[in-house]
Amino acid sequence: MDILIIINPVSGDKNKVEFVDFAKHFLEKSKLSYHFYKTTGKNDSDKIEQLLIEYSPQKVIVVGGDGTLNMFLKPLMDFDIQVGFIPMGSANGMAVELNLTDSPQILFKRFLKSKESKKLDLLSINDSHLLLHLGDIGANANLVANYDKDESRGMFTYAKHFWSEFQNLKGFEFEIKTDQMDYERKGVMLAICNGRKFGTGIPLNTIGRMDDSFFEFVVVKAMDFSDLLKAALSKFDEDYKIESLETIQAKSATVKLKEPRLLQIDGEVIEEFTELKIEVLPKALKFIQ
Repeated sequence: MDILIIINPVSGDKNKVEFVDFAKHFLEKSKLSYHFYKTTGKNDSDKIEQLLIEYSPQKVIVVGGDGTLNMFLKPLMDFDIQVGFIPMGSANGMAVELNLTDSPQILFKRFLKSKESKKLDLLSINDSHLLLHLGDIGANANLVANYDKDESRGMFTYAKHFWSEFQNLKGFEFEIKTDQMDYERKGVMLAICNGRKFGTGIPLNTIGRMDDSFFEFVVVKAMDFSDLLKAALSKFDEDYKIESLETIQAKSATVKLKEPRLLQIDGEVIEEFTELKIEVLPKALKFIQ
């Protein structure tokens, strides 16, 4: 099989029927063998692993939100297969990061035709979770949890919870032990960054790259309404400084919390933790250019 296409039919509250029809027509015109897999929320990663074993596709293209791609990072990494991602989720934080701003149809044709790929780092968290883009504890994890409970979807609903959470911030204490130094900090959010920008487009991590074998902690010490306005402006001007951010770079680290806190990874809430062990898996994902 040439191409495996994984589609999350419910991500971002977006109808993907038109895209599927286009993709099938283009694949048949190109005389490529293919298989479509629609996620169900039940053992999807295991089922994809079986399809990779059975069909050995040349490329896998994932259609959905950031969390959809994250769901399949382990088998995609283990099989060292070329991966394309078409962002059709709610916030799509990885879209700008990975230069995926064209239409789904243009991206699909680009991935099929491309013979080039770039290897991206992944982060391993507690030896049981993988992170490609951004994760965090604190304010943003809370807003993602509230967003998941909301019956509505899309950027407007995400923005509603963003403003609600960031106007009612509560700080917490934590310890960070990296391969270089130890830190004791208090903040309203601790971000774990392989990438650079929130799904809203707000730059969070100004020094990171997804292929440099490092990751960054960004400590958000405090934010008031004026900070949020600055952050919104920084979406259009990346030289705009947000004073309440501190960046700590590492290759491996341990985070200890005084009380359990929610962790979100690539737009999906995982569970509460009191300790996180984080390390870089260099150049672990082969991403189609």
